Amino acid sequence: GDALVLASGMAAVSAALALLPHGGTVVAPDAAYNGVVATLDARESEGSAVVRRVAVTDTEAVLAALEGADMLWLESPSNPLLEVADLPTLLAAARIRGVLCVVDNTFATPLLQRPLELGADLVVHSVTKYLAGHSDVLLGAVVTARSDAGRALRERLATHRTLHGGIAGPMEVWLALRGLRTLHLRVERAQENAAELAQRLAAHPAVERVRHPGWGGIISIEVAG
Repeated sequence: GDALVLASGMAAVSAALALLPHGGTVVAPDAAYNGVVATLDARESEGSAVVRRVAVTDTEAVLAALEGADMLWLESPSNPLLEVADLPTLLAAARIRGVLCVVDNTFATPLLQRPLELGADLVVHSVTKYLAGHSDVLLGAVVTARSDAGRALRERLATHRTLHGGIAGPMEVWLALRGLRTLHLRVERAQENAAELAQRLAAHPAVERVRHPGWGGIISIEVAG
């Protein structure tokens, strides 16, 4: 796809959510990145959006919520619960219904999952995290398909970026490019480390549950008691 960089991950989230029409309905995870949750709560409270919250692992519930919706927002794996959605099924169903599909692919990276190939209209990344990878960059990105529909979305996103001051600085973009050059090595090692940590934590008496989908480098734990 074609990536458009923005000043932060939240700038990318805000640009993507700006595609939702005023008063429109968005189907979103009931447990998502806190910035997304806060933004949706604010839009709902001011009456500019209707939010249908769903458990992304309950495919049937998500499918039912799509009726009459304008946008489907997904994270997979989700932040922070590491829940995995059935992206092929959900994205295909949303397309049939004419629902705009956005997938936050921050935790998976393009090396482990490519939502555009699965039917998403738009992919969001907090480049701050995995893609840049060195804890010295604040950056976001939205990625659109190389199609007429994708190019039309990109134009709208670029206009939003300009009008809302979300343009990224050249130094940040250069640093992120540096990080991308080692992404494949970092993802490989992070996955190995995460698998080992998940195994050790599962046996730890202070840990009630380890949340790890079996791939990727992010782990969540539930502490006993």
